[in-house]
Amino acid sequence: MKKWQWLLICILCFGIGGVIGHVATGPTTVPSIIQPTSATANQPVIFVPGSNGTVEGFNGTFAKLNRQAIRHVLKVTVLKNGHLKTSGRFDQKIQHPVIVVAFENNADGNENVFKQSEWFKLAAGKLAKQYHFTHFGGVGYSNGGLVLTRYAERSGSGPKITRLLTLGTPYNGMSEHITQETPMLADLKSRRQHLSKDLVVYSVGGTINDKNDGIVPAASVAAGRLIFQKQVADYMTISVSQHHAAHTELPDNPTVISLIQLLMFK
Repeated sequence: MKKWQWLLICILCFGIGGVIGHVATGPTTVPSIIQPTSATANQPVIFVPGSNGTVEGFNGTFAKLNRQAIRHVLKVTVLKNGHLKTSGRFDQKIQHPVIVVAFENNADGNENVFKQSEWFKLAAGKLAKQYHFTHFGGVGYSNGGLVLTRYAERSGSGPKITRLLTLGTPYNGMSEHITQETPMLADLKSRRQHLSKDLVVYSVGGTINDKNDGIVPAASVAAGRLIFQKQVADYMTISVSQHHAAHTELPDNPTVISLIQLLMFK
């Protein structure tokens, strides 16, 4: 990354109260924006909303992103029977077409997250075959980050996720103590050795007080390091605070918008 780009992201983050932290799994000692180790043409960016979210959940995010990056969006709802309900358009003329994948059963809870993970795997396979892509970047909001993380561990012969950006993802449920391991964290840790060594991960958390973003504990977001460290190419944690740092505001947070633009569409 060019020096001016790194300076720009720092100014943006500190200007609105964001703080960037970097946790490296390799020899890197100087904080830097992670770049994917492999990139292909026509590599989509797939957005997955959290519990109770729909394909319309990122409309505000897209409206704030660079119009050149977001011209068309393919919106996909995975029905309970595994069929796909689609609207919008897959833009094959740009390097990073945008897809939103949501679920008819969008309820909270570990059991439903496990089901959604399987439905996402089914949808990703169908979409990759129809639109001819083998790799993609993923943005997961809240439990959507759990869905994408489980997919990264279980993608099998499906398209590979090369970049993962999670927003307020509760890797350790609602636990405020990293030593109190929940079944979800245990599940994610049990398959971490299957993560691609080429995967780069950005984990964003919001803080409106010392403990949480109003919903998800900061310690739960931070528990992602127990999954990704020493397993992936690189892992960065990013904390945003003060303005628009509440859990429900994260997808529209100005720093998050800048990060999505820079990290997922460059």
